[in-house]
Amino acid sequence: MPAAREQLIGIQKRLVEELKESVYDTMGRDDAAMDAYYREYRVEFQQGFERAASRDEIIQRLMRANVAYLGDYHTLRTAQSAELDLLSAAAERGRKIVIAAEMVHAADQQHVADYLSGAIDEDAFLWRVKWDKSWGFPWASWKRFFELARRHNAPLFGLNLQSDAADALEQRDEYSGRLVSSLTQLYPDRLVAVVYGDLHLAPTHLPAVVERELAQWGIKRKCVTIYQNSETLYWKLVEARLEHVVDYLKLKRDVYVVMNATPLVKFQSFANWQHRRHVALAHDEDELDMLGDTGLAEQVAGYIRTISELLGIELEERDNFELYTAADLDLLENMVKRGIYTAEEMNALKDYVHMAESAFFERARVLYIGNFTVANAAEAAGRYIMAALRPVSTEPVAARDEFYARCMVEALAFFCSKIIDPGRAARDEDDWQQVLKQYGRRRKLGRIQKLDVFTARAFVRHKQYVRRVLEKNSYAGPPGALYGLPTDQHVAVTRALGRALGERLFAALGEEIVTAAQIVEAMQDPIREPDVSRNRYFEFQRQLQGQSRTHSARHRRPRSFDE
Repeated sequence: MPAAREQLIGIQKRLVEELKESVYDTMGRDDAAMDAYYREYRVEFQQGFERAASRDEIIQRLMRANVAYLGDYHTLRTAQSAELDLLSAAAERGRKIVIAAEMVHAADQQHVADYLSGAIDEDAFLWRVKWDKSWGFPWASWKRFFELARRHNAPLFGLNLQSDAADALEQRDEYSGRLVSSLTQLYPDRLVAVVYGDLHLAPTHLPAVVERELAQWGIKRKCVTIYQNSETLYWKLVEARLEHVVDYLKLKRDVYVVMNATPLVKFQSFANWQHRRHVALAHDEDELDMLGDTGLAEQVAGYIRTISELLGIELEERDNFELYTAADLDLLENMVKRGIYTAEEMNALKDYVHMAESAFFERARVLYIGNFTVANAAEAAGRYIMAALRPVSTEPVAARDEFYARCMVEALAFFCSKIIDPGRAARDEDDWQQVLKQYGRRRKLGRIQKLDVFTARAFVRHKQYVRRVLEKNSYAGPPGALYGLPTDQHVAVTRALGRALGERLFAALGEEIVTAAQIVEAMQDPIREPDVSRNRYFEFQRQLQGQSRTHSARHRRPRSFDE
């Protein structure tokens, strides 16, 4: 195993363990019942997996099953997205479904029915079921299950039960199991899709109750279990160098695992939710935007330290920044009031900030993260490191130099984010071709879809130019129309090209095609000087010509534009 890959794996494991320690310190550790319950769950994964599977294989299994147990990690939006993707695909192929979900208490079933029928609106539903207290996880993620139910005329039932007893886990399994058993008898011709916390789906937990209840009536049902993002299996995939290739695993007969997030991303989603919940409980909602996210800033500073250490960079200051998120709606105006930027400068940056997932305002020492995720925080850390390494310049530059400067910044920021979140993936040429195939000829598209189609065409055109440059060793015939684009198109295209390069650079580091020293050298480039960024961009393209495409061969599930 190459030394660089060993380092990267070591970083992942260290960050995961540190994060788990932090979570456990907050939640407490002395819970013998939970520990035993968790051990029974982990047994499922100790022997490894049978083989790689596919999305279509799982959907086909759903078409034949009577009960599907879909494991969920409540704070991870991609967990709910995976469940919705599989259920939607089965429903679109004609499988009638019933949704049985942990997110709603069974006692609130009338409110569910009223909401689905339109008798009450969203606000009334959330108030009646006391969503923030009874469930508390982001409504935006879970609202989509109700939309799925309406779209496919699928009944939706709550399974949850409030219990503070010492054996609450077992009580909830018993209660929910009896309800699931009843639903399979009420709807024998439908797939009963049980959306429940992953831990509850171990064979000795909720499924055992359902099987026992059905056996009393002499009934057997075809069941399939779909877990998500097992940490144990992730490290096994890493050992086999398959973590960037495999999205679906067959664990054993009738049991599958969806792998769409790294352990760090999974646990960080919980830590972020936990952080926001504690802040919300301690302060009035109106005060939230005024609070400094100290814990989040410390997390970014930790990422800066980790990335710097891997690349051999010594920074004088690793935390000389203020952190702002999209919650601070007055960020730009405040910087104008403080005299750091002029109103004209801020107007020029507004379009960029509205599209940005991360940014660093050097004069203000402000680090902006649009949506606080592991990937965006790590990308922001990379932007901070680059700003600390390269010379500062505000001189106007030619459009072509600005274009490639932005491509290189996006490439190196994405590369840095992959150090922390290696599961993050950038669209490659095949992905953009698929966008054109699906949406390129449609006349009625939303704003985001139109921008995606434009980006796809620009990406493909520029890739053709790259191939021509590498073949003829000449910059002749550049795609000049791409260099002077409006802000939204400029950001979208340079981000797409940059991230695709950053994806390949990260894989190349693990394969020892590029070195950390070369990455650092690129970070130090005076990117606004004539030809510097263009030359660096194509230097990396030449170096990566013989690179294996294994890293980009991942069979990704289809993504929607609004995800």
